[in-house]
Amino acid sequence: MPFNIKDNFKGKKLSKVSIYFRRISEKETMPGTFFFEDGTSKEGYSYNNNVINGSIEFSNNEDSIPINDFIQGLKDEDWGHVEESFYNFDGEGKSIDYDEDEFESFEEGDSEGCEFDTKVDPAEISLYFGDEEIKFNLVDENLYEFKDSKYSKEDIIELIKHFNK
Repeated sequence: MPFNIKDNFKGKKLSKVSIYFRRISEKETMPGTFFFEDGTSKEGYSYNNNVINGSIEFSNNEDSIPINDFIQGLKDEDWGHVEESFYNFDGEGKSIDYDEDEFESFEEGDSEGCEFDTKVDPAEISLYFGDEEIKFNLVDENLYEFKDSKYSKEDIIELIKHFNK
């Protein structure tokens, strides 16, 4: 008999939703000065390209990101409204690109901030009912799996609405 989430968690309240992102692209723009071998200099930019990973939690507790913000992101396929959360992620650098090709050194100024690829599906979506967790893993665009059953984003949103009354 297949696992029925609504039956198995009947009467329970959704306490939080957690999403995990794998390989979000981040680009940090740095103004600075290029110095050349001939003694000249020129203002320009460097671009630090990174790949980051991390989780964002949603709950209806005070000082938390509301669960409705999760629903909005999953519907819109865009997490720009919680972009500040990406600053807590960690990851590794891919490359540094410069406006100039041939220079001796580059003196960095203050960062102008980061741009993130916010139009990406979470690799995992976890629903929490107190200490109990249901974890959906992304298997294909718009399709998640839990206990050998497939769920669309719309299916997950309906489950959240059901348990978030």
